[in-house]
Amino acid sequence: MQVEKLRSLIRESINEYIREIDDQGTGAMFEAKMEACEAAIKKREDKLRSVDGNEELKEMVDEGKLKNIQKEINELKKYHKKLEKLKDKHSNKGKKKVTTDAETDEEAPVKEANITAEMNMDEEPLNESFIRMQRIAGIIK
Repeated sequence: MQVEKLRSLIRESINEYIREIDDQGTGAMFEAKMEACEAAIKKREDKLRSVDGNEELKEMVDEGKLKNIQKEINELKKYHKKLEKLKDKHSNKGKKKVTTDAETDEEAPVKEANITAEMNMDEEPLNESFIRMQRIAGIIK
């Protein structure tokens, strides 16, 4: 019975680690999208500046194309703002998890210590890998 409780605690700690990896991956995804968006905006703004700086080019370029580039810049800026909101929402979601995890972490060692103290080691021998997983999970030292 107690061994099953320990195994479930280890599974929970592994699942939490996997969730942390997923959260980091999602944050990196938003960062990459935002960087790509910023690069596209910069590229189009540089085009507009080069056309504005050179009078000969300005005469040769169609005004409709310049307006189209400006529309693209505006759309990219809107998308960038949307990504910022999503990233903030995602990062705030992670902070809420951290606060709830901190509260449970304070209580968790007491529960885990009770489980290991109640466990009768004579009932079922523990192998080295199980003990190592307990150490990784922070159940034993």
